[in-house]
Amino acid sequence: MSMASPLYPPNSGTNSPLHPGLYEYLAELVSKRVATIKYIRKAHEGNTHWFNTILLTRENLAEMYPNSKMVKRTYNFYALGLSLGAILDITNPVDYIKALSQIMTEFERHTSDDSKQKMKNIFRKAKAKDDYSYSDNTGDYGYLILPHIPFEMDYFETFFTLIDIMAEAYYKLLVGTEGPICTQAYFELVLKCDGKFKKIVTMVTKELDLLARHAIKEELKLIDPMCQFTAKVSSPIEFDPTASDV
Repeated sequence: MSMASPLYPPNSGTNSPLHPGLYEYLAELVSKRVATIKYIRKAHEGNTHWFNTILLTRENLAEMYPNSKMVKRTYNFYALGLSLGAILDITNPVDYIKALSQIMTEFERHTSDDSKQKMKNIFRKAKAKDDYSYSDNTGDYGYLILPHIPFEMDYFETFFTLIDIMAEAYYKLLVGTEGPICTQAYFELVLKCDGKFKKIVTMVTKELDLLARHAIKEELKLIDPMCQFTAKVSSPIEFDPTASDV
């Protein structure tokens, strides 16, 4: 499934702020992204053959994404979903895309700001084994909501919710924009947000590819025990949009 965006040429040689074909590009972009994230959601349900190759079971996925090792990513996904849901009621398309852009910018800064967290950890007492609380400084952001969570969250349920909200966030880009609202400036903001969403989608897609390759090797070992495949699937690192594999 292609992850390429249907880019609209930034300099088309026209001085008009309204481009007749721009809404069609936007509709195509939304359609492709929603189809991709819904496919990823379906794959996480544990009953889909990954790109018609091998079945990824819930057992495979649970081994790949154990709750105990996904605490930070689960919290970040929860915060992003909560923040996106809070702006879905904005009726003005321009105000909405500005808020969406701000959320994604703040989310990217939050997930890549390791230095502040490391300084906090120096003075933080060791947590008890049954303490799953997670929170951060909410005063640093205007749109990103970072609540205090005093319990362990389920990674898959959080991920499913985020995927559903992401789909709604994309669909809303088409509401009220079929007209003079859909200018080149508006579309460029859409592409900016889309680029940040794609980092999440690409990261998860690569992890599922890794899981599928491992599962295929395990199947081959059952067919031919003499095959020596020693590759192991390790749990993914905590989410960091600035990482080289994102």
